[in-house]
Amino acid sequence: MEYSEALSMIHAATRLGSQLGLERIRRLCDLLGRPQEKLRFVHVAGTNGKGSTVAMTAAVLQRAGYKTGMFISPYVVDFRERMQIDGEMIPEQELADEFARMAPCIEKMKAENCEPTEFEIVTALALCWFARRRCDIVVFEVGLGGRFDSTNVIDAPDCAAITSISLDHTDLLGSTTGEIAFEKCGILKPGSRAAVYPLQPDDARRAIERTCAERGIAPNIPDLAQLRVLDTGFEGSLICYKGREYRVSMRGEYQVYNALTVLAIVEELRAAGWNIPQEAVCWGLANTHFGGRLEAVRRQPLCLIDGAHNQDAVQQLCRTVDRFFAGRRVVVVMGMLRDKAYETCIEQVAARSAVFIAARPDCPRALEARETAAVAARRCAAVKVQPEPYRAAQMAMEEAGADGVVLACGSLYMIGECKRAFEEAGR
Repeated sequence: MEYSEALSMIHAATRLGSQLGLERIRRLCDLLGRPQEKLRFVHVAGTNGKGSTVAMTAAVLQRAGYKTGMFISPYVVDFRERMQIDGEMIPEQELADEFARMAPCIEKMKAENCEPTEFEIVTALALCWFARRRCDIVVFEVGLGGRFDSTNVIDAPDCAAITSISLDHTDLLGSTTGEIAFEKCGILKPGSRAAVYPLQPDDARRAIERTCAERGIAPNIPDLAQLRVLDTGFEGSLICYKGREYRVSMRGEYQVYNALTVLAIVEELRAAGWNIPQEAVCWGLANTHFGGRLEAVRRQPLCLIDGAHNQDAVQQLCRTVDRFFAGRRVVVVMGMLRDKAYETCIEQVAARSAVFIAARPDCPRALEARETAAVAARRCAAVKVQPEPYRAAQMAMEEAGADGVVLACGSLYMIGECKRAFEEAGR
């Protein structure tokens, strides 16, 4: 089987949509020989910061000498970003081979009237690949929620982590941060350890602490009294935590708190018997580069991509823009999905834009570019419409000039095309 054929067959399952529940993924993994039982995990759930936390944790573990799998979703440019070992994406032929081995199991499930969804297929494929390649540990990002997410097919992980909780997917996960936290806490299982992002809404923190108490887990919540932020700039932050200094390469003040969550994960893994030298921790935090999170793709003009797509993430992004780009000409390309709280997000970004270019993500749930533009016009006087993200990014670079800043943000289904445009400009 060729890679393109495998990818087409995987994407064909998108017609099933997102279906929470563990019955199908359990059946699929049973048919595949339960690959998850051959692996050990750090399991990461939350609303925002999951990907950054996963990437930093994987970098630390890889530096410590462990063969480290990483599973993320979605991707920015290449589908294979979703599953990596020691920072290398799954080779195209290996993905095709894994899918070819899975195909009879998928057909069997179709005959049983329980066809797996795309995300379930991708999850199982990653588990098979990680097991076949004999990873020492896998850092596993939850797709949606936690309790009924397909990644929750695993048994108790060595450490479960809960990142920042905020309102998102309220139609599926609950209307309050406490209800959403309850769903995320589904990954907390008796016998696992837990690390928790330190800045949680009160009801979310209560839900996390209550779940941990019920399951006999002592959560590791970083102590902010022991944190000193020594310096924070566009290229990252320098912090002191518990008397040790760390350079955090990920941009944005919020990444300091994601880094604290990683330090809590490391403490719990060490307590579980993993040998993680301090040098590996320092190196991992200082050398993590993760696509689509305030990623600088080009320097003249400065072109950034960021996957902020809900209210909390957009607020964090706007704080960064206010701090580092006040007084500069900021040209924005933005596209959103209509099942998000898009009006607030668009208005906040538009208020900081000299020019706002409305685009349309490549997704059936996308908000049309003209609808995005209509909302942006409430807060920005110069609004343009270019539905195609690649062409919108080209337009933005022309508008910004050499000294301006171009920011492509919103849905991850859009910023990959913007990144391609930035990279190809001037070639």
